[in-house]
Amino acid sequence: MKYRLVIFDMDGTLTEELIDFAAIRAEMGLPVEGGILEHMKRMTGEERARAAAILDRHEAEAAERCGVHEGAAEVLVRLRVAGVRTALLTRNSRGCAERILGRHGLELEHVATREDLPHKPHPDSILNIVRRMGVEPRETLMVGDYVYDLQAAQAAGVDAALVLTRDGGRVPEYARMATVCVRDLRELLGVLEGGRWGENGEST
Repeated sequence: MKYRLVIFDMDGTLTEELIDFAAIRAEMGLPVEGGILEHMKRMTGEERARAAAILDRHEAEAAERCGVHEGAAEVLVRLRVAGVRTALLTRNSRGCAERILGRHGLELEHVATREDLPHKPHPDSILNIVRRMGVEPRETLMVGDYVYDLQAAQAAGVDAALVLTRDGGRVPEYARMATVCVRDLRELLGVLEGGRWGENGEST
């Protein structure tokens, strides 16, 4: 296979994205700009505790309802059989990640959550996993559905696959940062086996 390690985002990539971030921001009283976790870092005391409780509640509700994207389990099994290592990298909590993976029977060798600092899009969110797995950045692929995944991959010097699950499969502006775009997780198997990439950046 083309890579020795594949790191997956969770919400929106392996599983459905059901977290209502706009509702979370409104309940916390946050502006539209900037990440929720980044805003929370600047909070102190009761304000931060209140925000954490709001975030945990929304995430827990989504964890109980979200479905899994077609091909997710198949891709993870195929990678394991091929000897490719797998990891999860999410800004979600460890408790919710474990609940979601357990509900859907998804198995990865390593799980990194928001309790594991730093968060995406910091490059060390990926490089810490790369070091732990004993591979090189050039042997690693980050798979995600959002700009944070691509920013982290670019900063860490690893390739990135953008899964087009948002906005009805629309290709976003930040897709230009991806090494390849796919519309179905199973398309990744061709990419990992050294498949060609189309002129528009989508797998062929």
